[in-house]
Amino acid sequence: MNPGARFGLEALKILTSDEAISAVHALNDDTRRRILNALKAKKMSTTELVEFLSKDDPENSIKPQTVRYHLKKLQESNLVELDGYAHAGNGNSHILKKVWRAVAEHIFIAATTIEDFPEREAYEVAKARNIIRPLEEIGFKIPENEDAVAEIAELFVEWDTLWRKCRDEAAKDLKNIGTLDPNVYVSLRRILSILHLTDSEYERYWEVSRHVTDRLRKAYRNGKGKNPEVY
Repeated sequence: MNPGARFGLEALKILTSDEAISAVHALNDDTRRRILNALKAKKMSTTELVEFLSKDDPENSIKPQTVRYHLKKLQESNLVELDGYAHAGNGNSHILKKVWRAVAEHIFIAATTIEDFPEREAYEVAKARNIIRPLEEIGFKIPENEDAVAEIAELFVEWDTLWRKCRDEAAKDLKNIGTLDPNVYVSLRRILSILHLTDSEYERYWEVSRHVTDRLRKAYRNGKGKNPEVY
């Protein structure tokens, strides 16, 4: 495991062969998918997961033993892992509770072997291209020149990488807040991550952000998409 993964998630984990088959079977269950998505957002105890799932779907009550069962299945499939223990209650109790986390923020279930995958940087650029190209289907006029697409993809990766630099610091800040919905947690973590950047990184973040969105806005307006109205 990465040294930096101690406080933050690994960005990417690729599951292949038997691991991939096991993961597919585990994720056939909707509750397990919801648990995994919640643990991608933040570390949570069984109790916190029960509270989250109950709020997420008030009509279907879920019991702690059910969550523990699903966690066991996810752990056996290498999708979640035990992060450690924390004191129950307000932290003053001698009783310890297990704290869980997803193994990575992005889990890729592949039908190939790990040797077939490109290096991480190349993979990220390829992933960004796969985000950009489908925009043609909703009216964006994406440049046919692959170099132009590659440039947008590389900027997209830099944009994404910059905000991720300070996720650990943001996560430490959020520990001072009580229980948060995972979706709210993710939004706050991103905002705080950006605010933690150095002045030069902060300026570069917004510079790259403008480059990416300007190019995509131009592709939208040059395509079949409806042009924004001018007031």
